[in-house]
Amino acid sequence: MRIIDRVSLQAVMALLFAVIALSRVSLTSASHARYSDPDKLARWVDHRVRQLQPTRDERRIDEIGWAKTVLEAERLAGEYKRPIFLFTYAGNIDTGRC
Repeated sequence: MRIIDRVSLQAVMALLFAVIALSRVSLTSASHARYSDPDKLARWVDHRVRQLQPTRDERRIDEIGWAKTVLEAERLAGEYKRPIFLFTYAGNIDTGRC
């Protein structure tokens, strides 16, 4: 039996209406409190952007000599006498299972 068969359409609609109404109230009050002044909003966004920038240690990955193809990696490895680290995955990298 499907879940839609067990739950009445009226109950689903009532729940959906309540969620939408509550989210609109909370979003409206939060937006008026913090973002009513455009200059204040711009300063807050600039501050958050600066806060979220990667640190020097987090940017170390940018120092890796990335290659787009295996052939290019082999050429660079031979030229600079460096090893190749080949990263490959099958699946979803966001889950950490690669």
